[in-house]
Amino acid sequence: MKYLTKTIVIFSILLFGSSCAKNMQNSRTRAPEKDYSIYQTLGDALQSIGTLKVTGQGGMYTVNLIAGRYANSNLMSNPGSVLYVINGIDRSKDYGAASSLVTPKDIISIRVLNGPEAVMRWGERGTGGVVLITTKEKEPDNT
Repeated sequence: MKYLTKTIVIFSILLFGSSCAKNMQNSRTRAPEKDYSIYQTLGDALQSIGTLKVTGQGGMYTVNLIAGRYANSNLMSNPGSVLYVINGIDRSKDYGAASSLVTPKDIISIRVLNGPEAVMRWGERGTGGVVLITTKEKEPDNT
């Protein structure tokens, strides 16, 4: 893991410049371990993170980064909604699709990536930020 981190930092220096690489440590936000089952919807759980702005109602939500060095601070440069990665799999930039796959009671953790780290890991799809959601393993259906 140490070698991977050093490789990412070196790559980011080459790609984005040294000041950007120094700020990579600030480009990720992890919510403290918490009980997400208290939330009714995925949108409610995401709103609790603090670096995300969730707007909408009735299952129709838009989620954007609002805090951090690489947040989507104005609409002219806003690269779009966040990318949802659930259990390591790129699922969608669509809240509806992500919420159909996750219920708050199954969430173990939510982590937000933005800036160079999100782009290097997820490419152009990560420019609006990446929401990494880890859920409990589902029991196989034996019927």
